[in-house]
Amino acid sequence: MTVKTATVVRDGFQYLEGARWHDDQLWFSDIPRGKVYRLGLDGTATVAATVDAKPSGLGFAPDGTVLVVTQADNALRRITADGGTEVVADLAAVAVGANDMWVDAEGRAYITQIGYDLFGGAEPQVAPMIVVHPDGEVNTAGSGLVCPNGVGLSPDGKTLYVAETFAFRISAFDVAADGSLSDQRVFKQFDSLESDALDGLCVDAEGAVWVTCPFSSEVRRIAPDGTVTDRVATATPGHFVVSCALGGPDGRTLYLCTAETDLERMSNNFEGTARVEAVTVDAARLS
Repeated sequence: MTVKTATVVRDGFQYLEGARWHDDQLWFSDIPRGKVYRLGLDGTATVAATVDAKPSGLGFAPDGTVLVVTQADNALRRITADGGTEVVADLAAVAVGANDMWVDAEGRAYITQIGYDLFGGAEPQVAPMIVVHPDGEVNTAGSGLVCPNGVGLSPDGKTLYVAETFAFRISAFDVAADGSLSDQRVFKQFDSLESDALDGLCVDAEGAVWVTCPFSSEVRRIAPDGTVTDRVATATPGHFVVSCALGGPDGRTLYLCTAETDLERMSNNFEGTARVEAVTVDAARLS
């Protein structure tokens, strides 16, 4: 077991989500402030878009178009050249709290959702995955998912991994050539909500899944055989770690989006402070 601790790269945010590495920059959303940022290797943070609809998951179409999921209106949007956004697909009929996203090489967006009014005190409900095709067609897939959250594809693009926050497990799907999902199964089951609630994830070049555990203040690396091989702790014990992405000059920097908050404060428009942290790891990002 490899154990490391991250260090702070940049602070001054409120609550971050959707970490993705693209074009030599780390992209992420600050949900309550309505900003999408890109962070350069020199530590400079630039606002890429402003959208007053709680931006969350991010992804990149084959032509480089930046896509963002917005929670407040359950929509998939594209970021425009002037830093605004345009709706690509309305997800209101199939989503409650649209959340994270992975975009494949064909431009299909695999989108997760909270599935119920978590911060309004509603009882948990199961919710499907959402697939938005390049032509705008919207499909759903999967059953019994409890707050599907972090999402990512295997190196060969044939397996989709989904973190279920309040079932503290990672589920997997087979991905067909047309993007449809089948053979839902449990890839990794953890033990308890208090220590094993899961949030964002990314997949490395070896096919291992890095998943954030907010209540445990750590990221875990799970090899394809289900073994936990690495743990990365947040710079400050007790801080939530919400999202992660591999990037950096050689693809071996693991970036963490962390937050000084708790569930009660999150219900008050994500009250708290957030920052980007990083650590060097052995596994490389997907090319």
